[in-house]
Amino acid sequence: MNIAGTTHTAQAGQHSPNTGLTGLNREVRVVQRATGIPGPEVFRVGEAPRPECAADGVLVRVLYASVDPGMRGWLSAERNYFHVADGEVMPAEGVGVVIESRDPRWQVGDQLFGRFGWQQYAAAGAAQLHWRIDPKIAPPPVWVGSLGFNGLTAWVGLRHLGRPRAGDTVLITTAAGAVGSVVASLARASGANVVGIAGGPAKVRRCLDDLGYAAAIDYKAPDLARSVVQACPNGVDVYFDNTGGAIADAVFAVLNKGARIVQCGTTSVASWNPPPSGPRRERDVLVKRLSWCGFVITDHADLFPRAFEELKDLYVRGALAADTQILDGLDAAPGALQYLYSGANHGRLCIRP
Repeated sequence: MNIAGTTHTAQAGQHSPNTGLTGLNREVRVVQRATGIPGPEVFRVGEAPRPECAADGVLVRVLYASVDPGMRGWLSAERNYFHVADGEVMPAEGVGVVIESRDPRWQVGDQLFGRFGWQQYAAAGAAQLHWRIDPKIAPPPVWVGSLGFNGLTAWVGLRHLGRPRAGDTVLITTAAGAVGSVVASLARASGANVVGIAGGPAKVRRCLDDLGYAAAIDYKAPDLARSVVQACPNGVDVYFDNTGGAIADAVFAVLNKGARIVQCGTTSVASWNPPPSGPRRERDVLVKRLSWCGFVITDHADLFPRAFEELKDLYVRGALAADTQILDGLDAAPGALQYLYSGANHGRLCIRP
């Protein structure tokens, strides 16, 4: 099965994609805090002078910028581990091409993955530059997704924390998403039985037809708990959770003794202030000997070389989910997070400035 994916382009706004060097920089800045999912009122699209290359850095023309679920927390009125201040250019990982360099490690024409933000040009130093990409292996949007932090997150979460064995049942939430779909590719490569939970019949069908899941569940359908039991008759050995909340409540009942829970996200929880109440699972953790681990991908850079080795191999063999959807122009950026959280996107969502 070849699941390497396709690229979809969605038009939004009238601004043309960035195609050449100008003296101005079109950019998206944060202008207020968000309550709930950030909408257009949180951002302002404008122009400023193109930044100058720092003495020890590079000037990058941004080719693609990411739209990530975690940005919701960055923009929240609640304080989080990473917080974006009003007036800042919206941070985002992405791929760019070097147009000026004062750092001997990087040459003009190099394509790099780094934190460049929602803007056309970025002046970046060592802290913002992650690694060089190889467009001969995969096109730049894939390096924002399945061969970027999405793929690394899937690999670290599953391989390092989930540790599936052949014959295990691996259950994945947001199964058709940018991380979940890569987790499925990796779990299948381990010989696991892979089950997904997604939202709506179209995404369930995509899990089954395009992403290689053995079974898929619509969490919006009635009686989720019963559906989970039916899809996982032998229980669950690895639960890769991107949602938390009521979906996780339904899954705990089928976790096997010694199961590993990988907490990658909590997208179904509207607010953590105050923390929501719900079923208490401490007894399950105790008597089933469960392992419940959270992680932040940037804490595991030492594992990236091993992760890249497998991810690139799977991509070249056509066995790595790598769908991308591209929004054209920064005018699309202010509504991008609402679009992402609506579930209407297909695979990794990017903006082409």
